Amino acid sequence: MLKLVCCYPSRCCLGVVGDVDLGWRAKGVIKLFANFGSKSLPAFTNIIFVQKSFFILLMFNYFFNSSSSDKSRQPNKSFTQNGVEIGDDGVVSCVDILDSGSGIQSEIEETLSFEGPPDSMITVAGRVYLYFAGNGYLGLQAAPEVISATCEAVLRYGIGTGTVRTAFTSPPVFQVERLVNKLLGTDRSFYTVSGYVANQILVESLEGTFDRIFIDESSHYSLFDAVKRIRGSRCRPITFSHGSPDDLREKLEGNLQIKEKPLVITDGVFSLLGTIAPISDYVGLLANYDGASLLVDDAHGFGVIGDKGLGTLEYFNINPASVNRTIQDSIDNFNFCNENTDEIATNIYQAFSLGKAVGGSGGIIAGSETFVQQLKDKTTVYHGASAPASPIAAATAMALSIAAKGILRKKLMSNTELLKSKLRGQGFEIKDNLLPIVILTLGSAMNMRRIQKELSNRGILVSYLPRYPGLGSQGALRIAVFATHTPEMILELTETLGKIAGN
Repeated sequence: MLKLVCCYPSRCCLGVVGDVDLGWRAKGVIKLFANFGSKSLPAFTNIIFVQKSFFILLMFNYFFNSSSSDKSRQPNKSFTQNGVEIGDDGVVSCVDILDSGSGIQSEIEETLSFEGPPDSMITVAGRVYLYFAGNGYLGLQAAPEVISATCEAVLRYGIGTGTVRTAFTSPPVFQVERLVNKLLGTDRSFYTVSGYVANQILVESLEGTFDRIFIDESSHYSLFDAVKRIRGSRCRPITFSHGSPDDLREKLEGNLQIKEKPLVITDGVFSLLGTIAPISDYVGLLANYDGASLLVDDAHGFGVIGDKGLGTLEYFNINPASVNRTIQDSIDNFNFCNENTDEIATNIYQAFSLGKAVGGSGGIIAGSETFVQQLKDKTTVYHGASAPASPIAAATAMALSIAAKGILRKKLMSNTELLKSKLRGQGFEIKDNLLPIVILTLGSAMNMRRIQKELSNRGILVSYLPRYPGLGSQGALRIAVFATHTPEMILELTETLGKIAGN
């Protein structure tokens, strides 16, 4: 007898599994349930007993109805009704919904909801698209092992932890922290609910170690929000031009008083600009100031760049294990400074998200034992907020384990090279870096909206960014490539874009 369970009945449908091939995603979940022993199931779980050769399984609606796993895709034919283009199946294109201005915001958001995990192909508003947007660079959000780990954790640990970190914590949360420590070579980590919150925790923990804050004008919103929480007029941030060591030098020289310690804040990878911060230049510049610090939000660098995919610091040959440290970490038991070849004069701090390339969720700060303990003692988040939900932590741990193998990252790099070479072949000017992100400015805002809409009508989704610091006044198109895109998908995008843009 085979024992199977429904772990999410409110969004499931009935499926029959026998000799029918449901695809690799379904098999991943089926394997999970097939391996579950009855003793490990919670007492309240409904168990379905079925015959050995034939069984009925309640599964996510996505596994049966989404076309994401079907690599053959029919073109989206369409017609116009009341000025809004409608597909041959009677479904409005998602970009047309936004452009039409019809309906209240909540209705629009519901209509544009993903009908399955974000992947190289996705269904939105009843239509199948090639998906070249977002930030799931390794494609792990839709990996069957990750989804299976989530379901198993739901059954074993429930949903929320039901307590704060100072009381009890579920094993998956600790597993994430151990995996990150192993990857980075750090002593200890603090895993929290989001990268947004992690940045706030990190900035707050550094209060009192600096006198003035200098921040890249294009830094993520979370960094600006974190700075707002720092008290005192001197802590009002001074912005410098995006990615400009020269402008930073001028701002430092023009605003720092004698013996004042600066804190420079920047993203590692700017995902909406397709650029990498010149970390080495910043470190060299800050070496001229005693007690200077550099804080890096590496949400879009971790898992993508660096020899081992450890992020922006590794990309610039800075050992990730040498950051997030205290003065005490540089002093031995006899009060002598430790000689460490990795030691850098500038204090470097970093936090990053596990919800981008890794495909999980949450943010993390990893460093020395002393630093992380001081951070936990100081932040109210550790004492007053729940840990990430156990199923989410379990999924994130599984995604980290897969990402650490490096196979998907190699595929991502190959796809990145193919995408950029083909776009250059179409006559587009493309930044020469390793990021799986392409930013295109193609004339006016109206023209770029037209291009985005025509791509959508032909079954390809890309992003249009109307405004962001560092972009021109007309905005830009943003293309993101995943490890799960096939060469054929990339070629379809580049050739279609070339035709639509008139190249």
